[in-house]
Amino acid sequence: MKVTVKIVGLAEPFPGFERSNEDPVDFPGNSLGELIKYILSGAGPEMEDLFLSGEGGISPDLVVIVNGIAVTDSNRLNLGLKEGDLVELVSSPG
Repeated sequence: MKVTVKIVGLAEPFPGFERSNEDPVDFPGNSLGELIKYILSGAGPEMEDLFLSGEGGISPDLVVIVNGIAVTDSNRLNLGLKEGDLVELVSSPG
């Protein structure tokens, strides 16, 4: 599935997003959790803490916006995505 991912709020460019903070991503899956795990597979383990919590969910410091709508559901990892969605991942370390 291909979606557009925009990563915002990091001090350094995210691996794979060096040229632009917004890029198309073709990943094997259809959920937000599968997308995040796919993106993290190309980054070092230090990036994982920016996106995931110790309990296996999405970090509370990560704002997720899909097609302009903030996703605040506690079960965000299972959110279904559709072809062409715009997924914005905004890091806001507290």
